[in-house]
Amino acid sequence: MSGSMNQFTNDEYVLAYHGPLLYEARIILAENWDENNTLLGTVGPHYFIHYKGWKQTWDEWVPEQRLLKLNEAGFAKRRALLDAQAKKNRPPSAAESSTASPAPATTTTGKGKEKGKKGESKKRSRESGVDTEAAYLNRPEVKIVIPEILKLQLVDDWENVTKNNQLVTLPRKPNVRELLEEYRQYVNNTKKAQERSARATSLLSEIISGITLYFDKALGNNLLYRFERAQYVEQKRQNTDKPMSEIYGAEHLLRLFVNFGPFIAYTNIDTESLNILREYINDIMKWMIKEQKRLFVKEYEATSTHYQNMSRT
Repeated sequence: MSGSMNQFTNDEYVLAYHGPLLYEARIILAENWDENNTLLGTVGPHYFIHYKGWKQTWDEWVPEQRLLKLNEAGFAKRRALLDAQAKKNRPPSAAESSTASPAPATTTTGKGKEKGKKGESKKRSRESGVDTEAAYLNRPEVKIVIPEILKLQLVDDWENVTKNNQLVTLPRKPNVRELLEEYRQYVNNTKKAQERSARATSLLSEIISGITLYFDKALGNNLLYRFERAQYVEQKRQNTDKPMSEIYGAEHLLRLFVNFGPFIAYTNIDTESLNILREYINDIMKWMIKEQKRLFVKEYEATSTHYQNMSRT
């Protein structure tokens, strides 16, 4: 990773260039890319952003040069760009129109009409990809309530890593992928499946796949303590063909559930599916409590002085 410092941070609201204008956006992930870890062909700080009021399909990685701080200077720049764009797109005045050839609209060539229609179609397509700001702001707040027993598990986890300089031994057994598959089998083999609605039952496999995907995407940026970074880098190096959901286990999955609310809030999931997802996450945690002794590591592994010094640099 590049050693340069990020000017912006996760969850920060910023102004982002998209085309010639600036739009409000939220930083979902922040990373430093080097020549071995780049998606855009550029190195240095990069950010995965969600444009405020836009559909999730517009979320994208951008280099730091595309972002401005959300402050008065940033808003002044945005107003200047809007004014410049408005002047550029302003129709000619009446005086200017009178000097032009008064050809009726019906004489426009088919080619010209086609071009105009394409432009309008493109504009409509772009506008259809943008939610209204009101709808965006009114999205339901997603709260995942962590049971008290698992809160204690999280406290022990935090102390072991940050205070005792210990690590979860990897790879875990069961790993996240296996653990969630066990839960799916547990639901299907009990009366729980019969108690749920047909829609909830049909969504189970999709939700399991979604949680696994979220875990793989979020682990490196949102679910690790600083002391664990070197271990993570080594696991990525040793397991280039494996997703991290096949390496990490219940300890880090529980951390995902703590952060899951904000992740879900910025998706376009409908209210019914959102409630089903929340119910499943709550049920997964109840199942994790029942299987706590088996799912969570009993003892964290000690680390060498060399690893501790390396993790503090």
